[in-house]
Amino acid sequence: MTSIVNNSNSNSALVNSLNDSESKMNPDIYSTKPIYPAAASCYVRTDLSSGTVGASKTITFNLMKYGIAQQILLCYTKNLSSAGVLLANDIYNIIERVELLSSSKVISTLTRDDLMAQFSDLDTSQYTPIADAALDARTTSNDTHDYVVPLVFGFMKDINTNLNLQFNEQMSVRVKFGDNLTEVGASGTADATTPISEVFLKMRYKAYNEKDFAQIVSENYKRPELNQMVTAFYDESSTSKKFTAAAAAQTNVSFKVELKNTDCVNDFYVYVRRVSGKAAFKISDFAPIELLNVTLTASGQEIYNLSKVEQQYGRLCENGFSVSTAQNSVTGFANPWLKNTVKIQTGLWEYSGGGSQSNTVSLRELNNPVIEAKCDIPEISTSDEVYEMVVVEDCVKIFSTTSSNGRLNIALSN
Repeated sequence: MTSIVNNSNSNSALVNSLNDSESKMNPDIYSTKPIYPAAASCYVRTDLSSGTVGASKTITFNLMKYGIAQQILLCYTKNLSSAGVLLANDIYNIIERVELLSSSKVISTLTRDDLMAQFSDLDTSQYTPIADAALDARTTSNDTHDYVVPLVFGFMKDINTNLNLQFNEQMSVRVKFGDNLTEVGASGTADATTPISEVFLKMRYKAYNEKDFAQIVSENYKRPELNQMVTAFYDESSTSKKFTAAAAAQTNVSFKVELKNTDCVNDFYVYVRRVSGKAAFKISDFAPIELLNVTLTASGQEIYNLSKVEQQYGRLCENGFSVSTAQNSVTGFANPWLKNTVKIQTGLWEYSGGGSQSNTVSLRELNNPVIEAKCDIPEISTSDEVYEMVVVEDCVKIFSTTSSNGRLNIALSN
């Protein structure tokens, strides 16, 4: 039965050309795919080493020199003095920024805005656990609500760049809390004395046997320095506009941010949001609003200009189609913080298995790079309101680890 197909193919000029190609590979010729050495994986709790939990305060976790860090989860409990519910996105009240340090020197930072940018770039399957554990509103009235937030620094994005804490000099994670830890939803009262408790890191470590770890050390650190390409965020200075009380809705309002960073940027994330106004300003008022148009210009040339409909295709994949921000089958877009975040992507969207460095743009020699966003401002009621435009950049850098002492530094950013 198959002979007629094979006979037909044998007379095809295209099939014969493909069969003669150097790219031809027969999948039924048995070959063993790369095998990773067996290792022990475990989750270990890390309690704070110094600092005090509280509004605008800072705590530090010294990371155990246990193995290779594959995952860092920030866990905490929000306490209420009377049972109640919590608003969606409350973690942006709690976390102002998280820093990764090597020998007390900051080497990578995740601000509240960086976390928002990261979450906006996920597809539905990756967004789901974050929605359940960190972002969604807590609609069940309880005295306590537990949160788990993934801290995905650039080192965690690829298996080849995970932090070797067993070799590296002492590393730590520092958390700076926001100034509003007591916001609640429609019911309940936050515990004014201890609004946040049980703050700890849950670390996933991978530990090899002595032979395999010795090979890692001998291969990675046989030269004076190990250089690794890793991404890290940079937040541009935001720009804001004040709108006076009792003003009518305004259309096509323009915001501009001048890009002062000189690094090589893979992706830009842009959003406009209200940051003050109303008698009782809540985290839900902080959500970005829809952008009608986003433009990137530099050296007098227009590089990027997409409308709100065209922006949906901004996350281009390798197959020529684009991926959407996370959606919920019941409510559509699961979170306006995601939908209203616009991504200017210089390369291709990175799949969940990691991805190659597909492209970047050096800002150093660009003359007066500016990102402009246009949006509609709703009617202003009884109080003045301020809106700000935020630009977050995911940049590529070279990090070096000194072979003699395991110290980690930024070696090259552009």
